Amino acid sequence: MGIYVKKKRFNILNIFLIFLLIIIVLTTLYFYIFSEKSNFDLSNIANTQFDEVSNKIIEPDLNSYLKKEDVNFDEYFTKKEFDQNIKKFIEENPDYILGVLREYQLKQNKLEQEKAIQKNISSINNLNLAYHPMYLGDSNSAKVIYEFVDYNCGYCQKFHQELINVMNDNSLKLVIIQMPILGNFSEELTKLAIASSLQGQFEVVHNYLYSSERKSKMEDILADLFLRGVDLDILKNDLDSKEVSDFLSIHRSYADEFKFTGTPATIIGNQIIPGFIDADKINEILEKEFS
Repeated sequence: MGIYVKKKRFNILNIFLIFLLIIIVLTTLYFYIFSEKSNFDLSNIANTQFDEVSNKIIEPDLNSYLKKEDVNFDEYFTKKEFDQNIKKFIEENPDYILGVLREYQLKQNKLEQEKAIQKNISSINNLNLAYHPMYLGDSNSAKVIYEFVDYNCGYCQKFHQELINVMNDNSLKLVIIQMPILGNFSEELTKLAIASSLQGQFEVVHNYLYSSERKSKMEDILADLFLRGVDLDILKNDLDSKEVSDFLSIHRSYADEFKFTGTPATIIGNQIIPGFIDADKINEILEKEFS
């Protein structure tokens, strides 16, 4: 009897322990599920629905709130009202609108000027690297002036004397760029100057063509050049040579590069000067560019 009672008590204890284990597992499961559910966005609780048939929570479709076509901006303003407000603002604030346009134009002009300056500096650097057999003064001087000339230009003749006065007081290299723009005779004189450089007589011919002694007819000009030591036979052969033609094309490309439309025109350092300037202004620019 004693053994029976003991065995019966043992079975009751086992049943109790199993029951307790089930309670612990269910409790743990319940808290785990609850903690997972608590992680969803609390801002959506109001929009969450419960399906009583399936006993499931129906989550809201958040993407539906992101569709911009669902927002009706016409409730706030119409295109007509917007256009009217803009028109009214412009009419009531003309000075402001003009100020904005003026500021924009100034910025654009500044950008264009900066681009032009950079382009000109690049073109001047290329000019400095080129070969120039037509020059006056010191070939080794670091101070270089580029003069664009037409031998029939009255201002060029006057400017030539200003340059000579400056060169008498300074060690300079004056490079002559031919730019015949005043007709066929200007081009003939240009070819004469280029051809003379091929026999080392450019300075003689250049100074003569700008002197008061220059004749008006080509045969008289050639006679004067002969008296000044120019070999006319070589000169006449060179006038129609490819070398002279090539130099003339190159010099025209320089004038186009800097967009010169008239003579004289000068480049001193990085400064580009269209038109006539006197000796004092030339010296001032030389001081600024080469000091």
